[in-house]
Amino acid sequence: MWKLVMMEQMMYLPSTVCPQRLPSQSRKMFLLQLSQDQSLVYWAQSIWWQLQDNKTFLAMINHVLNVDGFYFSTTYDLTHTLQRLSNTSPEFQEMSLLERADQRFVWNGHLLRELSAQPEVHRFALPVLHGFITMHSCSINGKYFDWILISRRSCFRAGVRYYVRGIDSEGHAANFVETEQIVHYNGSRASFVQTRGSVPVFWSQRPNLKYKPLPQINKVANHMDGFQRHFDSQVIIYGKQVILNLVNQKGSEKPLEQTFATMVSSLGSEMIRYIAFDFHKECKNMRWDRLSILLDKVAEMQDEFSYFLVDSAGKVVTNQEGVFRSNCMDCLDRTNVIQSLLARRSLQAQLQRLGVLHVGQKLEEQDEFEKIYKNGWADNANACAKQYAGTGALKTDFTRTGKRTQLGLIMDGWNSLVRYYRNNFSDGFRQDSIDLFLGNYSVDELESHSPLSVPKDWKFLALPVIMVVAFSMCIICLLMAGDTWTETLAYVLFWAVASIGTFFIILYNGKDFVDAPRLVQKEKID
Repeated sequence: MWKLVMMEQMMYLPSTVCPQRLPSQSRKMFLLQLSQDQSLVYWAQSIWWQLQDNKTFLAMINHVLNVDGFYFSTTYDLTHTLQRLSNTSPEFQEMSLLERADQRFVWNGHLLRELSAQPEVHRFALPVLHGFITMHSCSINGKYFDWILISRRSCFRAGVRYYVRGIDSEGHAANFVETEQIVHYNGSRASFVQTRGSVPVFWSQRPNLKYKPLPQINKVANHMDGFQRHFDSQVIIYGKQVILNLVNQKGSEKPLEQTFATMVSSLGSEMIRYIAFDFHKECKNMRWDRLSILLDKVAEMQDEFSYFLVDSAGKVVTNQEGVFRSNCMDCLDRTNVIQSLLARRSLQAQLQRLGVLHVGQKLEEQDEFEKIYKNGWADNANACAKQYAGTGALKTDFTRTGKRTQLGLIMDGWNSLVRYYRNNFSDGFRQDSIDLFLGNYSVDELESHSPLSVPKDWKFLALPVIMVVAFSMCIICLLMAGDTWTETLAYVLFWAVASIGTFFIILYNGKDFVDAPRLVQKEKID
């Protein structure tokens, strides 16, 4: 019977598979003949599964393209900082935007792979950046300038919160973002660059239905190899590195902080400095003023790094000699708060040097610009968080207003609940979508069964149904009392134990119930 149903499905396949609809009598004979030919049945099954997979693949591509934060320009190279663009040859300037783009930030590189080999069409092939851009025309003391914020997300080791952590064998860090703050005033341009990225060792944190899964540091991997590859490339691109590690120095995050500190010490590079700052401990009880402790500690280093500045004649006045590389667990909420404070301090120096701010004036005193600045950084936080964690950022009330509020705490709680749901029940699809879009997985047209066709384990279907039924029966027994209270109590206890027991069985087998990626096996590449 199932074979005949499958043959019925075939009648609605595209013309390339079934060229014409057959008359009724001929159709019955055709179906009967097919049901007797096992090879044709397998062929029909394969075609049907391919059609279903194609629908899923298209949904994945649409999902990626519907995420906010894709940008391109027909005239300006968005993938490079002002400082990198200033240090180029005439030959570089003659290249097309596609040829000279920083490949770390070209999210449509896989889609353009065929056009890349055809120089005559390069002017139509524009690199697409993923991240965040905001531009504002501002005025302080009657002097007008443009304030721009650009965040560039790396397409290397790209993915979602719990499925992509740490680094890969090439030294690419998860959730790596380069953020550049730019000022244009009277032909002069200034910029300040910072980076963020996951703790650069081999570690994972798989979702398992628990609110906060335990981070697992790989015990057999050669951490130093990947760690050194990561910082070798960072030093070449950005110069000196000051690491601001904002994770907790106790509890489940403590091993990561200790491992990071040990790796920096073992590397022994004069180009890298490490500063651990327990953000949550220092700022507990809403003491966010204590962030000044960290800012004061790194002030001298920030002055040493300086910023990039080119005058109206095109002459480079100063170069930025190093960057702050900030991280927390997700490199989102805590990281963005610190980056916004460091960027404000740099902007204060830039605007004073350009003559926009008078001597002794503070940026915080410019109410109109402060609102633009804080909202810009808060929007940056939300964009980066939605792209990685699936929700807006936490702690944005501080970024927007300069203080922590009760409403902000409530919104953080709501966003945390939404993150929990998405990280456990929809992030597998999101990760597959990114892997497909970036070319980490290629569809094989000759493959009869794709990874999407793997059926779910029986526990995935049966246990949640049992738990819901048992819980429902418990409620019904409470509402519809029996003849005696002992009888009612017995029924309630039975169904309560059944529902609670099933719940703990589900929790114990949590990894079997989350939405895991299917296209690229992350366990094999961590």
